[in-house]
Amino acid sequence: MAHKILSLAHRGFSGYYPENSRVAFEAAVEKTNCDGFESDVHLTKDGRVVVMHDPMVDRTSNGTGYIKDHTYEELLQLDIGSWKGEEFAGQRIMTWLELLDFCKQTKKVVNLEIKDYEVFYEGLIEKVLREVEQMQMQDMVFLSSFNHLSMEACKRMNPEVKTGLLYDKPINNPEFYFSQTISDNIHPRWCLLQYQPHLAQVFRALGRGINTWTCNTEADVQDMIDLGVDSIISNYPDMSGKLIAAHNATIK
Repeated sequence: MAHKILSLAHRGFSGYYPENSRVAFEAAVEKTNCDGFESDVHLTKDGRVVVMHDPMVDRTSNGTGYIKDHTYEELLQLDIGSWKGEEFAGQRIMTWLELLDFCKQTKKVVNLEIKDYEVFYEGLIEKVLREVEQMQMQDMVFLSSFNHLSMEACKRMNPEVKTGLLYDKPINNPEFYFSQTISDNIHPRWCLLQYQPHLAQVFRALGRGINTWTCNTEADVQDMIDLGVDSIISNYPDMSGKLIAAHNATIK
């Protein structure tokens, strides 16, 4: 049965704005019809949950080194906007709590990727869940990770919060593998569903939601719509949002 699909802005409106910055999230709200965001978190040296994709700050800031080796105050001094364009100079790293508050104010959902598979952060999932509970946003947040162990642990810690298993390469016998897990959703890279489109039905039969990433062309977005996924993550939520809205308008 056809159903409505969520449009999620990947790290905010990251096609045109510096990813995971406040201006990127604000632009996604102001310039697109997105339903929410996909974002990422790491843990600082002093135990703060901060929003950034990479384990190191080098690519998207004027700093160097691992997030785990910097305090929050040190990271707050970094410019995370200028790498994308001088007009974005002065953008600062956000905390998970700040992003949660922004989502609450704008009534947007957030798919948060827990980045604990390159650096293994002690206590990260507990802190993420505690702040979700603090903001009473269990119904507006769903988590994901390539670290499937952490997602299973999250699901046991708080069954109210939905969890998802990210994967980006073909898996042998995925029906069996995912049937052995307790997470709510499966998060395949979009091209894996193009490679094995029958998996959409397989995952549905397992009772799992399907959230796919990162679709940046109209053809790929349309393919995912046709396969009936639950959400589509894109760097260009203006483009993907229009296609998704056209589909959703046909659902009664």
